[in-house]
Amino acid sequence: MVRQAVKLLLLDPDDRLLLIQSRNADATYWYPVGGGIEPGESLQQAAAREAYEETGLRDLPVGTQVWWRDHTYEYEDQRYDVHEEWLLHRVEHFDPVPAELSAYEARTIIAFRWWSAPELEATRDTVFPPNLCRLLTTLLTNGIHSIRP
Repeated sequence: MVRQAVKLLLLDPDDRLLLIQSRNADATYWYPVGGGIEPGESLQQAAAREAYEETGLRDLPVGTQVWWRDHTYEYEDQRYDVHEEWLLHRVEHFDPVPAELSAYEARTIIAFRWWSAPELEATRDTVFPPNLCRLLTTLLTNGIHSIRP
């Protein structure tokens, strides 16, 4: 079964992207806000719920769908097939304060940071997806296009 997910590109007025830093047993990495779509939820409802749970952001503006991605990942020795819908949300800059993290998220999330595209390009940290900087730069340069990461 393919897990349906939503990923949020939360961009502030200075075109900085909010990413979450997480640590598991063997790695530290950055990734966008987002997660699974629950049964009966629309894409926008899932985005608003995930933004609130992970960052405390209320009243998420409606997002614009900018791309999608299918991929497989492994977690605790199991493989998961995921279909992600990526939404762009323009938001005011804010300091994230998680509201309702899962037990796993509470254990593994260690930081939040607003990143500019040049900062993402220069970092040696692991960022998921690996081509996020290129995608963000293309989006900021060429506008909204449906591209596949």
